[in-house]
Amino acid sequence: MKKLLSLAVIALVALSMAACAPTPTTPAEGKGTVVIGTPAFSGNLIGGFGNNAYDVIVRNMIWGYATYTTTIGGEIVLDPTVVKTVTTAVNDAGDKTYTFELNTNLKWSDGTAITADDYVFALLFASSPQWRLAGASDTTGRELVGYSAYNKGEATVFEGVKKLGTHSFSVTISNDYLPYFYETLYAAVSPVPLHVWGQGVTIGEDGSSLVGDVTAAATYVAGTERFAPSVTSGPFKFVSNIDKRMTVKFNPEYVGDYRGVKAKLDTVIVQEVNQDLDVDLVIAGEVDIVTGVIQDAKIKKAIVSDQVDLINYKRNGYGFIGFTTDFGPTKDLNYRKAVAHLIDRQQFVTTILGGYGAMVNAEYGLAQWMYDAKAAELNENLINYVVNVDEANRLLDLTEWKFEADGVTPWDKTKATAGYWRHNDKGEVLKHNHFGSTNNPISDLINTEWPKGMNQAGIQFYLEYGDFSALLSNYYVEDPENRFFNSYNLAVNFSVAYDPYYSLHSDFYGQYSQNPTGTNDPEIDRLTVAMRSLEPTQKDEYLELWYEYQLYWNSQLLPQLPLYSNVYFDIFNKRVVGLQTNPLWTVGRAIIDVSVAD
Repeated sequence: MKKLLSLAVIALVALSMAACAPTPTTPAEGKGTVVIGTPAFSGNLIGGFGNNAYDVIVRNMIWGYATYTTTIGGEIVLDPTVVKTVTTAVNDAGDKTYTFELNTNLKWSDGTAITADDYVFALLFASSPQWRLAGASDTTGRELVGYSAYNKGEATVFEGVKKLGTHSFSVTISNDYLPYFYETLYAAVSPVPLHVWGQGVTIGEDGSSLVGDVTAAATYVAGTERFAPSVTSGPFKFVSNIDKRMTVKFNPEYVGDYRGVKAKLDTVIVQEVNQDLDVDLVIAGEVDIVTGVIQDAKIKKAIVSDQVDLINYKRNGYGFIGFTTDFGPTKDLNYRKAVAHLIDRQQFVTTILGGYGAMVNAEYGLAQWMYDAKAAELNENLINYVVNVDEANRLLDLTEWKFEADGVTPWDKTKATAGYWRHNDKGEVLKHNHFGSTNNPISDLINTEWPKGMNQAGIQFYLEYGDFSALLSNYYVEDPENRFFNSYNLAVNFSVAYDPYYSLHSDFYGQYSQNPTGTNDPEIDRLTVAMRSLEPTQKDEYLELWYEYQLYWNSQLLPQLPLYSNVYFDIFNKRVVGLQTNPLWTVGRAIIDVSVAD
C-alpha cells in the first residue's frame, strides 16, 4: 500500500525552562545498510562554508546535541537529552542571559566526554576573526553581547559567552536583537570537539576567551575537518567521502535525540546518482531512498511499482531563477521584470511537476503556515509574471538597453528576431548568461523556452551547463573578480525559522555566501528587521509583516523569479522500514528511526 501523506506543519516556538531527560529505548548497535541517492554534494560538512541540501543530509546525521532542537512536528524545544536545566534572566539594559546546566553523560564518538568547554569553544571559535580569515562565512554568536568587538579582533574576551563550570555555561543575548520571533534559536548552541579542533587551544580562565594558536586551529579545521570530521556528536560518525559516496556508521556513544532515540542502522551511504535514473535505481534495489522527487513521470513510475513505497508532503520552499541584482543587466529592476515576462512559468508546473504543485509569485512555499493564512490575498495582490512580450519590451525600453548596434538608433520591436539584439549607448550588446545544472529537466526547459521570449525582446541568451557544485560556486560568488552569469536555476527549502534577514539584508551585502543575489535595499532591510523584531507570541503581527514583505519582494525587488512550490515525494524501497518525513523533518533527521527488513 502506498503511503501518500499530505502534511502542512505549523512551526511554533516554545521555551521549555526545565527538561526531563528521556530514557533511551533503542539498541546499542546498528544493523543493516541503507543507500540514499542524491544529486551532487559539495562535501562541506561543518558550518561556515557553502553547502547544499545533500551535504545537510550528512550533517544532520553526524552532528547533534544542540541545546534547542526541532521536533518531528516542527516545534523548537529544549533538548532534554542535552540540557538538565536552563534559567533566564534579563538585566537592566535589557540583555537576556540563558544559563544551561548540561547532562553529564554526553560523549563524542571517540568516547571523550562532552562538557561546557565544547559549547563555549564552539561559540568563541566560530565568532573569532581567525575563523573568518580561514575563509569561513559564519554568523554564529552575532546576536550575543560583545560579538562585534570580538569578531573584529578588537577584544579577546567575548562578553556574551561564559563557561561557568564543567557542565554549565551561559550566553547573553544583546538587547539590540530583542525581541526576536524565534528567540530560543539565539540560545541554540551545538558543541564542537575542542580536543580535536582546538589544536592546543584552551578556554581562558575568564571563561570567555581562547588561549593558544587559534589561527593554526582555524586553518586545520577549514582544510581538514571541514571535509572529513574525525570526531562527531550525532547518531552516526563520519567514515569516508570516496568516489561520490559519503559513508557514515552507527555511533555507539550517542545517547539519543530529544526523544532518547538512537539510530537503528549500522551504515548509511549518501551516493551521487544520475537524476534521470534515480527512481529507477530505487525500483531496481540499487539505491534504497531518493527524496524530493518532483517530476510527474518518475512519480507515476513509482506509484505503479510494487517494489517501492512513497511519502508525499507539501514543500516548505520553492524553485526559482536567482538573479544577480548588483551585476550585469540584472542590476536593473525593469530588466528583471522584463525577463520574468518572457518565459511561461506554468510549464514548470505542468511539464515537470505534472500538477503536483503550483506556481508561486514571491518567496514562499505551500507548506508554510503564513501561506495558508494569506493564500487568497497573495493570489489577488501579487504580480503574476505571465508571458507578455509587449510588456517586456516596454520595460526594456526603460533600461539602458534600448538601441541598435550603433548605440543611437532606437531598437524596434517590429524587427525582433534572433540576431537583432538590443544595445546600450556604448554599442554593447544585451546578453543574458544563465547557469543551469546538468541532468536537470528544469535547466533543459529553461534552455528550450526562455530563448523564445528573449529573441522577441532583443536579448542574446546563453545557457551554460555544469554540475551542481560548479553552479553553487558561481552563485555564491567564490571569484568576485570574474563574475559572468546573470541567473541560475535553483530551489530552496526553508528552516523552521523563516528569517530572510540573513539572505537579503544589506548587513550581508558583498558576502555572497550569505546574500547571493547581491541585494542592497533599504525597504527590504526595514521589513526583514521588523519581521524578526517581535516577541514569539506576536504571531498575528508577524503574519502581517510577512505579507507586506512578500508584496514588496514581488513588485519592487524581484531578486529571483519564483517558479513553483511543489509536493515532494520521498520514494524508498520496501526493505526500508520506519521512514517518516515531512517538510521540516527531512531524511537526514528521519533516518534515525529507519531500519531494514530482514
